[in-house]
Amino acid sequence: MYYRHNLDYTYPAKSDEHMITVKHLRDTHFDENYDYIPRGFKGWFLRSTFWLLGNFLGVPVCAIRHGVKVYGRKNLKKYKKELKGGAITISNHVLMWDFLCVKNAIGLRQLYFPGWKTNFEGPNGPLIRWAGGIPVPTDNFRAMAKFGRAMDEVLERGDWLHFFPEGSMWFYYPDIRPLKKAVFQLAVRHNKPIIPISISFRPRRGIEKLFGKKPLADVHIGEPLFPSKELDKNEAAETLRRDAYKIMQEMNGIMPGDPTYNEDQSIENYKSTM
Repeated sequence: MYYRHNLDYTYPAKSDEHMITVKHLRDTHFDENYDYIPRGFKGWFLRSTFWLLGNFLGVPVCAIRHGVKVYGRKNLKKYKKELKGGAITISNHVLMWDFLCVKNAIGLRQLYFPGWKTNFEGPNGPLIRWAGGIPVPTDNFRAMAKFGRAMDEVLERGDWLHFFPEGSMWFYYPDIRPLKKAVFQLAVRHNKPIIPISISFRPRRGIEKLFGKKPLADVHIGEPLFPSKELDKNEAAETLRRDAYKIMQEMNGIMPGDPTYNEDQSIENYKSTM
């Protein structure tokens, strides 16, 4: 059975509900006029600068802070040719810095990611934006349409997108919550592979106990999943979602027959296990 910590966290009742609050510092109109992907020299310069800082400062610091160990990089090398035209990575959302854990796993690739718009209006908003974050609007249909075109643009030019399809971050949560459908529909529409990544935890041992009480992070990379061309789009997306969920659970050591093994993808039905 996989490691389950005894940290004093109270997790929300609903699986996509946020358990953090963000200090509001700025009002930003994420509407149809917002530049979801920064353009021009300024956009390129800041994006490149944060790519350098993220890969050569942020990733090593994160690795030390969380004791990150990565497993399964061979799955990226094995499918190098198939991934050349872009891909979508997904992972559970369990740390403030887990995006850096993902970057550690996949290497130096450019990586964009949609994010909770509240984060972009808080203290770390500029950092998140220039690190590749794209805020998810909720204002109106036209804003959502422009956001969707930004997602399309990233994939059409062969870049990589990362999603946290559980929908919210729960600190050190050991189980995999239901995955939202949209990311898998996007993969089917663009015929892009899904790379399942899961983060599990291990207890501190020996000298590691001197540096904190919180568990350390293991990052697992699964083999890419490819959209079926034999099924209709809805069935293909649901198959991807089901297969990714199963793989993510099993990479975390959650196997059929375990008390917390789950096959139900309903957010409404999911009950927190800790």
